[in-house]
Amino acid sequence: MQTRIIPLAACPRHIEQLALALHAEWQDFAPWSEMEKIRAYYARCLDGGSLPLAWLAVDGENRLLGSAALKRHDIAELPQYEYWLGDVFVLPEARGRGIGARLIEHALQQAREMALPELYLYTPDVQAVYAKYGWREIETRRHNGEIVSVMRLCLGGREGEAV
Repeated sequence: MQTRIIPLAACPRHIEQLALALHAEWQDFAPWSEMEKIRAYYARCLDGGSLPLAWLAVDGENRLLGSAALKRHDIAELPQYEYWLGDVFVLPEARGRGIGARLIEHALQQAREMALPELYLYTPDVQAVYAKYGWREIETRRHNGEIVSVMRLCLGGREGEAV
């Protein structure tokens, strides 16, 4: 199956389907608990001139498979961490085909092209997936009602180097 990664702005009709899928999967967590908040977030991603930016994974017939985003200040309590990878999501029926990896790789390439020095993310349970890309856990904290790992990836050099 052909998978393409495209900007959300290239196919905004998928916002509703994406919002429904994210709400169904993550509704217990504050950012995803209300459909209107999700729709408003993705409307901001359509601007394309600044973060947040979102990308979609679509198949050869432009059917939605998943999404990922780059954003700023994803955890308000950590203002020192500016740039974040977030919202990496693959629809349940499309999982297990490497789509998540394609979305992550695309977002990382975009971050490098934007010359972002580093990225952060948080995850409750897939630290090993991100570790394969060089992400390192920098702290564990309670966020949105669950314990998550905050992870960092240096984009300007090797992990641990000042950039």
